[in-house]
Amino acid sequence: MTATLRVERSMPMGTMAVVDRSRPWQILLDGRVVGTIERDGVFETGVEPGAHTLQLTSTGSRRSPERSFTAAENTVTEFACHSQPIWPLMLMALVVPGRWIALKQR
Repeated sequence: MTATLRVERSMPMGTMAVVDRSRPWQILLDGRVVGTIERDGVFETGVEPGAHTLQLTSTGSRRSPERSFTAAENTVTEFACHSQPIWPLMLMALVVPGRWIALKQR
């Protein structure tokens, strides 16, 4: 049996991304690229039950923090991602590119 990983890319209500809106982001599962996600897109893939890591990357060194999760058999593990939505966070992400993409488990 398998589990499902689901990633949704959209900006939170009332916010706006200024940069990086039109580029697809790569999805790394356990350090390997398994696909891409477009703006306002959804990505799903089957995963083996157990412990995994998830990270998203954009251009250059822009990326999300690496997130760990445990997938249980016959379940869906969901994440939401988006660019940093407000100027102070975007400026911080220019200095710390590992914070460019916000990635949170639902």
